[in-house]
Amino acid sequence: MRVIELLFLFVLFAFEISFLSFAIFILISGFISSNKGAPYVPVSKRSIKNILKFAEIGDNDIFFDLGSGDGRVLIEAVKSFRVKKAVGYEISPWPYLKAKFLIRKNGLNERIHLIRKNFLEADLSEANIIYLYLFPEAMKKLALKFKEELPLGTMVLCVSFKIENPEDYDLFLKKEGKVDKFNLFLYEKR
Repeated sequence: MRVIELLFLFVLFAFEISFLSFAIFILISGFISSNKGAPYVPVSKRSIKNILKFAEIGDNDIFFDLGSGDGRVLIEAVKSFRVKKAVGYEISPWPYLKAKFLIRKNGLNERIHLIRKNFLEADLSEANIIYLYLFPEAMKKLALKFKEELPLGTMVLCVSFKIENPEDYDLFLKKEGKVDKFNLFLYEKR
């Protein structure tokens, strides 16, 4: 009987350590996300589809998602809108690992390139549409990068928060509206 009790205690202890380790991993990931641009807040699949319709993306687009979370926007852009290529930047470990799993599960490894790196270090020269669901402070930093790096005609789709004084960054507000509960702002680099 003593062996069974010890085995039970060992299994319980191992479970508690595993759970605690996973909880710490999630908390650290959340801290990284919040600190670098915005917390990991997934958008519903239905809303994603409507948001991407608003941007009128299509099969000739090279789509970038900066702060791509679990990759659901990238997956929807490829599956429903057949973008030529999708690239996501995510620095936080938990959403990044979840995105890698979901991309592989959907068989989209060849069409979606996911990079675990700060999006401020991203090479944006290939993008012709960029998706952002970030806090205003992060978008301001990116707007400076956009001014320097984006080719003319590149579209920037901002969800919930707009870019303040877009003309300072050679961006023109092409379209704004509301989809589901989200305010949307579509800019063009000029």
